[in-house]
Amino acid sequence: MTIDETSQADASVSTETVTNPTPPNAREMVLDLLTTHDAHELPLKALVRAGNLFGYTDQTVRVALSRLKADGVIASPARGVHALAAAGALVREVEGWRRREGRLVAWSGAWIGVADAAIDRTDRPQLRRHDRALRLRGFRQLTQGVWIRPDNLAGGTTALRDDLTQLGLAPLATVFRLDDLAPEDERRARALWDAASMDRTEADLDRLLVLGNAAQDAVEAGEAAPEPVAADSLAIGRTVIRNLVRDPLLPDELRPGETRRRLTGGMIAYQLRAKALWIRLLDQWAAGG
Repeated sequence: MTIDETSQADASVSTETVTNPTPPNAREMVLDLLTTHDAHELPLKALVRAGNLFGYTDQTVRVALSRLKADGVIASPARGVHALAAAGALVREVEGWRRREGRLVAWSGAWIGVADAAIDRTDRPQLRRHDRALRLRGFRQLTQGVWIRPDNLAGGTTALRDDLTQLGLAPLATVFRLDDLAPEDERRARALWDAASMDRTEADLDRLLVLGNAAQDAVEAGEAAPEPVAADSLAIGRTVIRNLVRDPLLPDELRPGETRRRLTGGMIAYQLRAKALWIRLLDQWAAGG
């Protein structure tokens, strides 16, 4: 179960999305399954059978594969077989959500700021990448032209500057450290993130994982067909991971991280079960079953 960090920039998922997780499109499904399988390659017939679970025709899956191949994302090492073109890099990116907690360091109370008043706002694609980069790394706008986040990520300003640049930060933006904000600015800064809303979303996602695990239990007990449960697991996984990827990783002083850490642990355990189910099905379909 992968997540495309560049697809959305909000810090959480909507209540509607949590209640009704959105299944992957054909392209996302292919990437999810190729990254899930240990070999990172699958025959066409297995991918087509998987696509049918989501209501995709054989032709829709073939078109998705052709476009991914044209984009250089996948390759065909043998006739009728599709594989990730750069498995190592893609898998590391996919698994990045598991390691996000490791980026946190103790917060001294300082902030990291980005000044972007000088950037070119007529270049709309660049502006979208710039805004997305800031939001993906938890920045919020303190005042016109100034975005901030707590300085609680490993590597400080230098590492975050490099990270933002790779994500698409506009060239004329300036990244810097802020200390000793005025009391009024400090109060406004601490209120920029809706911690209560994040808590509610994570509680909803916890419940979603409970339902997903119950469905897995039913499959293991022979009380439910594995195919629909496997299909649901991709939608559930993408929903939970999307929220974890967008989490701003605030220090505990602004928002205690217990619920986020619990959700991360729950998702890791759920993903292991979902992966085992998918590999069993994929291998069965690959063998012609």
